[in-house]
Amino acid sequence: MIKSINRLRKNKHFKYVYKHGETKGYKLLLLTFVKSKISEPKVGFSVSKKIGKSVVRNKVKRRLRSAFCELYPNVKKNYNYIFSAKQGIEELSFVEIKDNMKQLFVKNGLYEENN
Repeated sequence: MIKSINRLRKNKHFKYVYKHGETKGYKLLLLTFVKSKISEPKVGFSVSKKIGKSVVRNKVKRRLRSAFCELYPNVKKNYNYIFSAKQGIEELSFVEIKDNMKQLFVKNGLYEENN
């Protein structure tokens, strides 16, 4: 589970990341990230109503949070991240979502492999 201090919650924080950050996409997932002054990463998740009804959206958000938790130890720490889901992500399994997320991090140099 993601700690409370590691979550983006307020609308102004989301707006800041969207305005000043860089957005990259991979298949059915978008990653917006911006460098932060804080050493701990903060993360937020955005799932549009286009994805489906609330049950489906919440399921997608749970999967995204869980995938991030598993990748968290290897993610660069001094960044803020927002993951936005595209239509079709509701059909992916958890493993596919996690792989997409890892590929986004690796592709943008935000993933450090720990041995």
